[in-house]
Amino acid sequence: MRHHQRSITWQGQAFQFQQLQSDPSKNDSPLWAVYRRGEFIGTMRCSGEVTTKDFDVRSLRWLGELLGGSGGAKPLVH
Repeated sequence: MRHHQRSITWQGQAFQFQQLQSDPSKNDSPLWAVYRRGEFIGTMRCSGEVTTKDFDVRSLRWLGELLGGSGGAKPLVH
């Protein structure tokens, strides 16, 4: 995914995902900081090779695992 920042709506709340700078010598998946209403709530790893749609699916799953519940949330594209 080319974007380094993404906004997702989950259960009526907006969440911001911002890719953190990574050490170029490591082969780990990029680390994303996740915020709700400007407050840091956690980090998520996601391969840089995924499509935007796959990233949205992964981030919704991550939010569901972290915060509980399920939702038919739809990503907001910014």
